[in-house]
Amino acid sequence: MNTDLDVLAFATRLVDELGETAIRMSRVRLVELTAANQIRAAAFWREVMQISQRLLDEQSGRRLCPGGGPGPSPATLAAAQPTVSHVPRPIP
Repeated sequence: MNTDLDVLAFATRLVDELGETAIRMSRVRLVELTAANQIRAAAFWREVMQISQRLLDEQSGRRLCPGGGPGPSPATLAAAQPTVSHVPRPIP
């Protein structure tokens, strides 16, 4: 799975600050943006919601590796990489 590092950073901070409320807030933003036909923003919040859920699962001790067994998740592995550069994306 190729995780966007912007989404990972945002979801991590959201979970750190809001805990389980991060999922609810992400879901509300996703619904609002979907209703407003903001496709790219809705896709961002969908990923934030999924990664937030994964991070909360890890915190509660239900860690799963990509193959389904115990071990670090892709989000944890991506966060552990020391050199990360931001690649600007054009806005259509």
